[in-house]
Amino acid sequence: MCISDCSNCSSLPPVGRLPNLKELCISQMKFVKTIGVEFYGSTGSSVIQPFKSMEKLRFYWMTEWEEWVPSGSGGVDFLRLQELILQDCPKLRGNLPCDLPCLKKLILDECGVLHDQRATSVNMKYKSLEELRIGEGLFDGVLSLLETKLLSKLEIVSLNDIQCLPNINRLQSLRLCKCPTLSSFPEDGLPTTLTLLVITFCRRLELPHEMLAKLTSLGHLAISHSCDSMRSFPLGIVPKLTSLFLWDCKNLESLSLIEEGVDENLSLFRIAHCPNLVCFPRGGLPAPNLTELEFINCKKLKSLPERIHTLTRLRSLKIRDLPNLESIAEDGGLPHNLRHFCIENCERLRASSVAEYWGLRGLVSLEEFEIGGRGSDEILETLLKQHLLPTTLHRLKISRLSSLKSLDAKGLKHLTSLSFLSISNCSALEKRYKKKTEKAWADISHIPCIKIGKEVII
Repeated sequence: MCISDCSNCSSLPPVGRLPNLKELCISQMKFVKTIGVEFYGSTGSSVIQPFKSMEKLRFYWMTEWEEWVPSGSGGVDFLRLQELILQDCPKLRGNLPCDLPCLKKLILDECGVLHDQRATSVNMKYKSLEELRIGEGLFDGVLSLLETKLLSKLEIVSLNDIQCLPNINRLQSLRLCKCPTLSSFPEDGLPTTLTLLVITFCRRLELPHEMLAKLTSLGHLAISHSCDSMRSFPLGIVPKLTSLFLWDCKNLESLSLIEEGVDENLSLFRIAHCPNLVCFPRGGLPAPNLTELEFINCKKLKSLPERIHTLTRLRSLKIRDLPNLESIAEDGGLPHNLRHFCIENCERLRASSVAEYWGLRGLVSLEEFEIGGRGSDEILETLLKQHLLPTTLHRLKISRLSSLKSLDAKGLKHLTSLSFLSISNCSALEKRYKKKTEKAWADISHIPCIKIGKEVII
């Protein structure tokens, strides 16, 4: 059942009497200030067991809701409740139900509900709680819940008055978002059971290398708009890491390598919007099983990691918005098993280096090639005229080329497996190939599927 936006209602109907109701969502009831005995179906003198089957209860955008009153039945109001979500209930000051024996998931976001409940929060009986999300000043009110033995997922959002995390045991997933004053992790570090760690908009937070080394189960690490004190990230320090995202770490200068450290399990690595990144470890990335690699908007970066050709399992390589990039794969070419290659807005790359070093002809597994933006006109022209792209290529995507007026017809016909050509935001090329009646259409008409601008031609 969903009850929403009933603008003339000041109270809720007695839905607690519905014995088979499992899911209830209540939202935008702007005149409801109190949820009391009428909600449970009580009449005052009679005592019933409300919400006998309720499993999921959600409240959204209850702007005037101030008080949540228990049923007074003497028993547990929500005996089978597994999921409780309260979001955007800014005036709520009453207590949450204290006894929820089956509760597994609790989300409290942008609510005032626990501001005045610090003393009573210790009475919360949420022994089955597995997933908790808290935000907007609610942290002190739910500290006791962090000690729940089954708690495996924790998300803390938009807290402005927390400096250090308390000790948290047995967690598998931790997300920290928009905590501007948070500066440190617990003294004893994070639990070794942690498999996922996401840090977003926590600029002051420091990430000790010795703590990372102890996270022996960590598989996914994402740091975004955070950890401003971090100048170097140590590759190979987290033994089971499979995916690593570094996004807008504004003072990050280098990726370092701990002694004999190897990221054997790392398969996905993305680094973006790190304006001061200048170098990688000598000898290349210690990630032999890497399958996806992305570098996006790192303005000072002049070259990619050395010996990139040794990443023999690499399937996807994306290079975007690297205005000072001068060289790619000049010590052995690109990885032979590459399937998807994207290069955009790398204006200092020269077509001569493409022809000499990249070894694109040998990439017999390459299925898709994307190219566009500043500096790409000459590179694409060279690739087509010199037949440097492999004949196995299936998809060619061209975008934002300002000066290129035509595509080499022989170069396109050389691509005998090409089944899809996309041309977007290239005014001169779109004008040339837009009409099937023009002579230029013959240069591309052999391709089964063509997309020019927003029009798809089959």
